[in-house]
Amino acid sequence: MAVNKKLGKGLSSLLGDKNITQDKSSEDKGLLLIPIEKIFRDETQPRKEFDKDRIGELAQSIKKNGLIQPLILRQKSLDSYLIVAGERRWRAAQNTDLKVLPALLLPEDLDKDEISLIENIQRENLKASEEAKAYQRLIEKNKYTHETLSKVVGKSRSHITNLLRILDLDDFFLDLLNSGKISMGHARALIGKKPNDFDDQALNQIVSGKVSVRYLEKNKRKQSIQEPNLIQEETNLSNTLGFKTKITYSKNGKGNIKIYYDNLEQYNFLISKLKN
Repeated sequence: MAVNKKLGKGLSSLLGDKNITQDKSSEDKGLLLIPIEKIFRDETQPRKEFDKDRIGELAQSIKKNGLIQPLILRQKSLDSYLIVAGERRWRAAQNTDLKVLPALLLPEDLDKDEISLIENIQRENLKASEEAKAYQRLIEKNKYTHETLSKVVGKSRSHITNLLRILDLDDFFLDLLNSGKISMGHARALIGKKPNDFDDQALNQIVSGKVSVRYLEKNKRKQSIQEPNLIQEETNLSNTLGFKTKITYSKNGKGNIKIYYDNLEQYNFLISKLKN
């Protein structure tokens, strides 16, 4: 698939090196002044969360220096525009006295999702899950291979492939990755696992960042060769009780049985069933 040569080179390559000011004399260069109330966020854009403190700092800068860099917009209707790039500036501008914002319309031959992703990657790091979901969206939308997408966004193919794998990560571990408590190496080793697969001590160590990637990989291998009889016993016990169970044991014969319930009603039912 042919890749647009304008992509992956930064926003300046898309717009040219324009000396942008906030006056209508710039309109002959393609610059528009759009009323702020006619500009709306694109719900499909990669970034979902914004740091309020940094938005506040940007607002103070805009109050002092003005908004000297335009937004990039796509016209939605006669009277409304969607943000392709510049949502942080748009959010910050809402905390100022600006009534109109300088903007450029995205050329029709460019993909808004690609430009939005590039802008987010280059300006401020996306959360791992936001970046991965954006890559997946472009792959499904444009039928890109990982190699083609790497040229589009200026990232290595291995980076894209590894990041896409975390979409299979349990939400609990994905939150740990997004918050920086575990690394990508930890995340890859945790794919296919759930918090219930670990005892409380091991889970607390994972949450506190005290577990090595090597430990998780070793633990994963052990779990993959778990005795078939033990797996069957867990299944039989779960079917008998009506609740998920987990059986663990050590070489000396010691072990434990864990029974999982979701609420107090299930707890009372389980206790009653065990007593009888």
